[in-house]
Amino acid sequence: MGEAMSVQASVSPMIPGPRELRPHPVRERRTARANLALAHGAFLAATGLWPLLHLRSFARLTAPRPEGWLTRGAGLCCTNLGAALLAAGARGKVAQELRLAAGTTGLTIAALDLHSAARRRSLPQLLNGLAQLAFAAAWTMAELRDRNALRRPPEAAFA
Repeated sequence: MGEAMSVQASVSPMIPGPRELRPHPVRERRTARANLALAHGAFLAATGLWPLLHLRSFARLTAPRPEGWLTRGAGLCCTNLGAALLAAGARGKVAQELRLAAGTTGLTIAALDLHSAARRRSLPQLLNGLAQLAFAAAWTMAELRDRNALRRPPEAAFA
């Protein structure tokens, strides 16, 4: 009799419970802001770690620096922001304050690199400045898209 009950229980259709009705994991439904945070975070972390790991090759490609500790300190700041962006992007929620910090940091680094590239005619600094400028523009566009979405009138529920 116990076997008959177990066979009947397995044949009946399963009603989805709260676990089965949960949304998919964040990696499947990651927002554009989260993807931007991952890309900018990886770029900042990589460029920030480089002078920490091998200052000579960094100075050879960019320009010789009289004070290595200052270059390492700036690299560490970039690495910290990159790690925060990577963590927020992986989680799928990028706070507005972090987006503001990422955009303004991109503008600051772009201004410094473009100014330095114009004085020294350094292609790597020019490319880094243009990349940071592109990230700053992407953060600005993401903010504008979010603000426009908030202003949009709600759709009728029963149209």
